[in-house]
Order: sequence, then C-alpha cells, then structure tokens
Amino acid sequence: MANATKSFKIGEYAIGGIIKVEIIGKVVIIKALDYNTKEMVRAGSITTENHDVSRQISEFLNELTSHYYAEKIMKWITEKTGLKFS
Repeated sequence: MANATKSFKIGEYAIGGIIKVEIIGKVVIIKALDYNTKEMVRAGSITTENHDVSRQISEFLNELTSHYYAEKIMKWITEKTGLKFS
C-alpha cells in the first residue's frame, strides 16, 4: 500500500472547511482543518487491519461532513488502500 495524501476543500459543508486524508502504510489519518488558518480542528486515525474499518471511517467522515462528500472521500480512500468498502 503506497502512501498518499489529499485535501478536500469542501467549505461550509465540512467542519473547518477542509478534510485532509493521509494514508501512511496501513494507517488512515483524517483531519478536519480550518479553511483559513489550516489549523487542525479535529482528527482521527485507524489502521486498515481493524475489524469493521469501513464503517468506522464512514461514521467519522459523516460526523465531519455531509454524506455526499463522505462518499467521495471514501471512494478515494478505497482507491488508494485497495480495501473493499460496503
């Protein structure tokens, strides 16, 4: 699994306005950043080896942003990790 990073500049539909996802080995780190200052507002991480990882990531993303953007971010995570999410 390759390392990857992407920032999703969502604006008013996300806590802080930016959701940044970092994949480092088997760890997925999700951060909500303030749109103007880029300071972290909230963050969470999970290893892809955890039981029920897709549900946990999905729930966290849905706390940070709308279902529409959570799905877009989940799709990107799926492409980069090779995990099968339901």
